[in-house]
Amino acid sequence: MGRLSPLQQSVEELKEILSEELTIYQKLRSFARDKKKLLLEKFSTDLQTIVTQEEILVQRLIDLEQLRRDLVAKIAGSTNASLDAAIEKVADADSKSDLWLLGSQLRDLMTEIKLINDENQKLLEQALELTQYSIKLITRVPEDVTYGPGGKQSPKRPGSVLIDRKA
Repeated sequence: MGRLSPLQQSVEELKEILSEELTIYQKLRSFARDKKKLLLEKFSTDLQTIVTQEEILVQRLIDLEQLRRDLVAKIAGSTNASLDAAIEKVADADSKSDLWLLGSQLRDLMTEIKLINDENQKLLEQALELTQYSIKLITRVPEDVTYGPGGKQSPKRPGSVLIDRKA
């Protein structure tokens, strides 16, 4: 076997390019499956379980909030009184200290939860941006780089893309 003709050499190069493209698309498919698994199984299932538990706890907080407001109003002698106003009306030092400590811990905890929820919101936004970016990468139409007869660029036609852009 001797040297390849220019046509045979081009065919071999094209085969190498197509082989490399195939390898890349296989990797992209693997990544897509991995992301789907995370989103549909682990991420979604775990997240849904947590959200369901949160809903139960929030409903209980709604019930307790009304009871708390009623008791604060009763202790403070005013319907719109704050916990601090009610604490001022308590004579027993130990009870006053306990109420103040509980109120302080609740405020600190609510602040911490808000910070964590803000961070989670940012993480979800980043995940959404990454997903949108990935979709754009996968669905973009490759530009024609070949030329037609006479050295003129071939007419534009809808790209033959393996992935439907509407997905």
